[in-house]
Amino acid sequence: MAAPRNHIKIFVASTVYNFQTELNKIYELLDGFGYDVLNSHKGTIMVDSSESNLQNCTNGVEECDLFIGFIRPDYGSSVLDKSGKSITHQEFETAIVRKIPRFIMADFRVTFTRSLIRKAAINNGGIDIPIDSGNINFNNNTIMDIRCVQLYEEMIKNKIPPLDRKGNWVQEYQSLEDIRLHLDSQFKYPVRIKNLIDKIKLLP
Repeated sequence: MAAPRNHIKIFVASTVYNFQTELNKIYELLDGFGYDVLNSHKGTIMVDSSESNLQNCTNGVEECDLFIGFIRPDYGSSVLDKSGKSITHQEFETAIVRKIPRFIMADFRVTFTRSLIRKAAINNGGIDIPIDSGNINFNNNTIMDIRCVQLYEEMIKNKIPPLDRKGNWVQEYQSLEDIRLHLDSQFKYPVRIKNLIDKIKLLP
């Protein structure tokens, strides 16, 4: 039996390609706990026909109480030009600006690619030049888009000294079961989530 509605709005941000089944299951899980789930794939964000798709999506983030974001190998559609940030990326940034509770999950292929890059170097005349996600480009690659690694690095706040990092938890997953386990452990008890929302609202 579904839990009573708790009127807490959760925005689920993710690229959709090859992730439709997972998004459907995520929606069912959170809806079953009584949350109002906002997700473009499910058609549950408010659509304003006078606004762009980007604006409708970021409006959804502005409306929600907390944010769940999935970082996947597919970067998603860009806005205006090929160098622009994807709608999903801008949803993440909107949530950060709002300082609302964030629960971020990353596909293991993203973290694996980052691990390879961190250990890689180009040998130039006997001198090893380190490679990082900022000085290589494989955008729009069907296997892995480097901008997904860059988004991951933004979420773990890798440019901030470790002792100064807050809000940098990113949960890795390999399967739908991994996703279920993490979301179930975090969202099963809406009272705890409501307390978290209230706590963060009091922060400067």
